[in-house]
Amino acid sequence: MKLCGVSLDAAAARSLGAAGDEEKKMAAGKANEIELDFLKLTAQERESLVEIDSSLFGFQRLHEDGARTKALLLKAVSCYDSAILKSEGKVEPEMFCQLGHFNLLLEDYPKALSAYQRYYSLQTDYWKNAAFLYGLGLVYFHYNTFHWAIQAFQDGLYIDPSFSRATEIHMRLGLMFKGNTNYKSSLKHFQLALIDSNPCTLSKAEIQFHIAHLYEIQKKFRTAKEAYENLLQTENLPAQVKAATLQQLGKSSFLSPLSYVLRHRRRPLVTSNMSLVLLIT
Repeated sequence: MKLCGVSLDAAAARSLGAAGDEEKKMAAGKANEIELDFLKLTAQERESLVEIDSSLFGFQRLHEDGARTKALLLKAVSCYDSAILKSEGKVEPEMFCQLGHFNLLLEDYPKALSAYQRYYSLQTDYWKNAAFLYGLGLVYFHYNTFHWAIQAFQDGLYIDPSFSRATEIHMRLGLMFKGNTNYKSSLKHFQLALIDSNPCTLSKAEIQFHIAHLYEIQKKFRTAKEAYENLLQTENLPAQVKAATLQQLGKSSFLSPLSYVLRHRRRPLVTSNMSLVLLIT
């Protein structure tokens, strides 16, 4: 069909072409804006960010001596958030994973969980990423959703048994299984954490205390008493652990089984969660 000598089909084609060109221009404009967001990070800052992941959690003291790292993380989160917003979320899944790590280290757990969940939904082989599984496990641990934290930590150990934070994972699995009254599994993971030479946010003495307390809450008083007494022989025993150990040894539960029963009719023994708070905070 023609109107005033102009083919409608041709006009429609030109209109579509113009619309397509406009979309390309808009896309290019957004891409340039996103690139500008990342240019706010210097080459040295971008290089530093590559080395940052969930494995630094608990080992990088942002509130004490890591002011520069905290400033970098806040700047990176701002740049990443802006880029994701401008791209309407159409970015590489790895960006969400990195954003999860940054927010985790800043202890912004809701944002860390949100970013990790986006990565989980977009990355088909997320299960191969030990740092992601570890970070996700730490967030779940923070929220006391132990079932999911245990799953994430165990998956991480399965795909990477030599993961740099394996000791930390065993320690936290020990705490969670202890809280869930799965004492056999708790003891297993505490012992694995104890023999591992990698760094951990709990000291060997604190882990030994938890093992002794495991025996105590299972009413294995003789074994618990020996474990506590052996702990007191530790050289340079931290004052907090020494005080807690002496407190446990001073309980009437170590005098006789009958005294244990009588004591617990009045009030319960210190729970695993209470000792966990005592030693972690």
